[in-house]
Amino acid sequence: MDLVSLALFGAAVVGLGAAATVMIAKWLPQSAIDQAGQHGRFAGLGEAPLAQPVRQPVRSHLGPKVGAQVGRVG
Repeated sequence: MDLVSLALFGAAVVGLGAAATVMIAKWLPQSAIDQAGQHGRFAGLGEAPLAQPVRQPVRSHLGPKVGAQVGRVG
């Protein structure tokens, strides 16, 4: 019986947290959202250019003796 009560309490807490998040998002004025976008944690992340990966040839220390090993027996 205690497990059922604890599960219901946990579901109620999660539901209230979700409802509070939705209410804050709906009631927050647009000016506050714009200001948070300029000065917040993720400000300017959309403006950064994407870095191109650097491709360098892989050099094996074993030389040309290394080949494909797929399906090899023995």
